[in-house]
Parts: sequence; C-alpha cells; structure tokens
Amino acid sequence: MSSPASTKVGHLFRLFKKLYDGEELYPQKDGLAKELDVDVRTLRRYLNEIHTLYGEVILVEKKRMLREGRLVGVYRRIKEKEDLPKVVKFLMEESNELSWILPLILENDPSLLREEKKAVREKVEKMVAQDKELFLFRSNPFENVGDPVLNNCFTKLKTAVKEREYRKIIYMYSQEEVLENAKCLKLIFSENNWYVAVETEQEELRMLRVAFIKEVQYAQKRNAYPLHILHKYHGFFETIQNPFTLHGVARKTAILKATPGIARYFKEGMKQFFVSQQFIQEHGDGSVEFRVDYTQDMEILPFIRRWLPDIVVLEPSGLKKALVENLQAALRAHKE
Repeated sequence: MSSPASTKVGHLFRLFKKLYDGEELYPQKDGLAKELDVDVRTLRRYLNEIHTLYGEVILVEKKRMLREGRLVGVYRRIKEKEDLPKVVKFLMEESNELSWILPLILENDPSLLREEKKAVREKVEKMVAQDKELFLFRSNPFENVGDPVLNNCFTKLKTAVKEREYRKIIYMYSQEEVLENAKCLKLIFSENNWYVAVETEQEELRMLRVAFIKEVQYAQKRNAYPLHILHKYHGFFETIQNPFTLHGVARKTAILKATPGIARYFKEGMKQFFVSQQFIQEHGDGSVEFRVDYTQDMEILPFIRRWLPDIVVLEPSGLKKALVENLQAALRAHKE
C-alpha cells in the first residue's frame, strides 16, 4: 500500500510529464482531477507547488477555458518561440519605460529572432528600426560583444554563478594570474563594465573584470560550493558601491560639498551616485553638503576628481590629503 507522500510524488511526476508534453493544465480541467483520483482543491495545490518551485520554466496565466467563459489560472511550460513575440510586443508597445531595452539587446544579439516566423521577425525588426532613431547608446553593458572568447567566458561564468560552481580562471591584468578552484559568487555590472565576484582558495573576495579574463575552465573541485559561502557575502553585495568597495573593511564617512554650480545634482531627492549617499543640508550660498561612506580612497576619489573643482572635501583630513597628493602627482606628470 503506497503512502500519502509517495502518492503525491507520483501525482507531481504525472503533472510534470503533461506540462513537459505541452499540455495546458488547470484545476477544473475536464477529467484531470478524476484521472489522478484527487479533488480540485488538491490539484490546485499541486499545480501551485510546481509553479512555486519551477517558476522559471512553468508559466501561469489567466485564460477563459471553461464553458461559462470564466477566467481561470492556466499552468503551462514556457515556450520560447511562442512567448518571445509577446515579450517583444509588451516592450515595444505597452511599456514606455522599457521599450529602449529591446533595441539594445537585439543590436548585440540579432540571433534572438532567427528562429521566429518570418512575419513575426519582420514586424519586430520594423518596430526596432523605428525606435532606433529615438535612442542612442554610448555606454553599453555588452562589452566587446563581438569577441567570441569573451562571450564564451561570460556564458561559462553565468553558469558557474547559477550552479554555485568552482572554476579555474586565467586572469590577465598587469600580469597573468591563475585562480584555482575559484568560487563564482555573482556577476556585477558597475562603472560601465562587467565584473565577476569570486572567493579564492585563500578565502579572499576578488572582483575580476570580465574583459581581462583570458579563459574559464572547469576546476579540480566539481561539486557545488556550500550555500553558506554565498550567504556570507549577502550583506556586502547589498551595499557594494563600485568595484573598489572592499569586503570586511570598516567604512569611513566623507563629508563633501557641491558648489552652487552643480548643487542641483546633489539636492535631496535627486538620483544618488552612491548607495550610501545622504543629503545633509543646503547652505545659504546655494551649495549642498552631503555624505558618502567608503572603504578605501579609490572607492570615492575617481568620483571626486570627475566633479573638480566643484566638489570640495570637508572631511576626513586623510581623504583631503590623498586628493591633494593625487592632484600634485598629476601636475608633475603634465609638467614633465
């Protein structure tokens, strides 16, 4: 006699098989509950559990499937060729805030529409061509997309991050470096470049720029690294500001002042340049005082230099000194 648990597993597998074969399932579907010998309420719970666990491949959408014409939740497997045109239509026609994404994506990977029906492909290409005149991209997240080696590395890193896998990474910055059994934690887009965050065998967190990775290979360790490794860096990833943010280092606070000429960009409610940025006050002369937390000077100095001479470092004195020394070195280099 089968146990309730084994009976449920059997039911779930039969439902999976139906979904895999392309069937559209809903709790009230004629004969489905009877076939499994369960009631409609139990069937609804089973389908909901499948969707909760595998929402990336199982879609639920409202459809008029009953004789009475009532809307019901229908569960089905995502079908790329059928669903892509729907996504395209939404992005291009119904979402004013997101329509710019599609031209950027298709510019970098035209093959996305290669398998579509000719009528669908031509319609999408026409819509993209019309919108192409509206947008101009000068900062592109798909760095060196034409380089097959870089594309291959990015794909391997994406898989490694998704599956929590170790990788052997050959990295070339100032000199070639081999990272054995690197734990691939997260892909991060920052400062107009892609980075992969890895933990080395020495348990050091590194931010590797993807464009400087020569090769990604399978590591000696083939198992997935423990989930607690990723959890260890959760707080860091939530507060990381740029590739120069250091892990495990106490944060310092910089008090900065924006002169009246650029103060509008730093007033309360404006777009922030740093996760930790906070408005302090607006002075009578129109200048704005604000604060930014940082872990090392390089995390904040490039930003300050970009706004010179209209950003003034009020404190700490160490950051002010580092900025002055940096500017003096630049003057010496130009004189030479």
